[in-house]
Amino acid sequence: MSTPAPRPLYLEVEGAAPIFAVLHMPSESARSDVAVLICPPFGWEDICSYRSRRAWAENLAQAGHPTLRIDLPGSGDSGGSPEDAGLLSAWVQAVGSATDWLSRTGGCSRVAGIGIGLGGLLLCCAAADGAPLTEMVLWGVPARGRAFVRELGAFGRLESTKFAPHGEPNPPELPDGYTGAGGYVLSAETTASLSALDLSALALGPPHPGRVLLLGRDGIAADSALHDHLLSSGAHVSVAAGEGYGAMMAEPQEARPPLGVFADVRRWLSERPPAPASAEASGPPGEHPAPVGRSAPPAVEREHAELTIDGVRIRERPIRIEQPFGSIFGILSEAESNPPGELGAILLNAGAIRRVGPNRMWVELARRWAARGVPTMRLDLEGFGDADGDSSRFTDVSELYVPELVAQVEAALGCMAAATAADRFALVGLCSGAYWSFHGALRDERVVAAFMLNPRTLFWDASQETVRYLRRGLLKPDSWRMVLSGEVPLPKVAGVVRRAPASVLRRMSEARGSRGEPDELELALERLLDDGKQLVFMFSEGEPLHEELERHGRLAAVNVPVELIPGRDHTLRPLYAQEAAHRALDMALSQQLAARAPA
Repeated sequence: MSTPAPRPLYLEVEGAAPIFAVLHMPSESARSDVAVLICPPFGWEDICSYRSRRAWAENLAQAGHPTLRIDLPGSGDSGGSPEDAGLLSAWVQAVGSATDWLSRTGGCSRVAGIGIGLGGLLLCCAAADGAPLTEMVLWGVPARGRAFVRELGAFGRLESTKFAPHGEPNPPELPDGYTGAGGYVLSAETTASLSALDLSALALGPPHPGRVLLLGRDGIAADSALHDHLLSSGAHVSVAAGEGYGAMMAEPQEARPPLGVFADVRRWLSERPPAPASAEASGPPGEHPAPVGRSAPPAVEREHAELTIDGVRIRERPIRIEQPFGSIFGILSEAESNPPGELGAILLNAGAIRRVGPNRMWVELARRWAARGVPTMRLDLEGFGDADGDSSRFTDVSELYVPELVAQVEAALGCMAAATAADRFALVGLCSGAYWSFHGALRDERVVAAFMLNPRTLFWDASQETVRYLRRGLLKPDSWRMVLSGEVPLPKVAGVVRRAPASVLRRMSEARGSRGEPDELELALERLLDDGKQLVFMFSEGEPLHEELERHGRLAAVNVPVELIPGRDHTLRPLYAQEAAHRALDMALSQQLAARAPA
């Protein structure tokens, strides 16, 4: 059954950061009496599960449920920063305001909330604070915030040593009291507030909520303390296994929607709610302490968001760019008070990560550059974020390096030129986004600069990955020691070499020789520089392409600047790596602006 196209919007709440949301409405003929609010998990899990949550919202709308997806303040495309004071209260208020708006807008008698991880904690706080949530689905939600913080911290400690700069036994630490993992952090204040949160101390029962579905995580049972508290509070509680959580939280290009859970939740929502439980089950008035949040003020729908960045008012608005398969999606940031200059920028997906960029860096960058007078769009290409298309195709990495995606970048350039005063552009991307930036500069004369972070390749060749595997794996001295000691069977090594195509073995042979005539990459770099285009490469430690370019002298031959980013993580998860990348990108922009400034 077809449904209307999803509608991106902002919810404006007085005194609070604007909330980015996407509304999925059902067809009028299939309208249910239950609207649904989907609250995201935190950080890397938010990134990985984004397309699954989009698919979930579409699935619910097809079943007749008006469904709203939101980004929490300080995350995604919403306003605010992870550094903001009172962030936990702002989150709870945002959930409450979104619930209230949906109850007024959706035309339904009931509102159900779906909360994953942190999103479920916030749903419970908002319900205890009076948000009109008649039902809740809580997936992987602990009874205590301390459990969430401890799990996040454990992952963060594992990462810190793995990604530390080479030769530093003690990697740079987060600021005192901070907790983080996967490139996302909680400030000291937010960490302390979450650690003190105990859902069993909140009034959770009819009518907010009247019933709850608790979902485990792939064999890990739902939190028993939360289950028991909800029962004792008078809520009608159901429990399901929640199979598919891990698949939904896989790397973004590998993540898959949990279709079984979709079906379970649809069936559960279709059930009529039971008669209200006895008021005695909830205990006498005043037994529970005051909730974390406060009564949520009403939210007003807006088509754009207004923000103040570095003392400058900027405006953000969503844009759809029609394509033969549907549309790609972007969010444009522009200064309000001073007219934009001639330069614009487009920030491209980092692999399958949505438009917010690695570790939300593109959101910060777009707003900061807009405040400098450079209109900046962060873009979702086909199959990513909120763009149409089949995301499952990108399990084959070669699909990231096809001409069709570069053509979509060119379509976005045309849209930017029509929507702003910009007529020349800088392209910015990480990984495959760097590849699209490079080829956008080759193909389109409007592109005057390409800032490329950790590109895996600049001319796709399927044999490259096998070469890198051999060179960085089996051809290391330690690897041969393992072969000679019997830890790795010699037939396994022989099998890999035997199956390698001739092009791989030829590349390995060429890698040992000296650099010969200019190759395709060197000629392309020379052409771009001859055309006066600014190229900047930014590499983390140990990046394969950087090592190959250095080995062959390609960059030195054409004098292309290279900025080195500390740390050994491809997607810049350490906070110090993000800060270094921001500085390098700001400097590159300043050089472009200075080069074009009138004498």
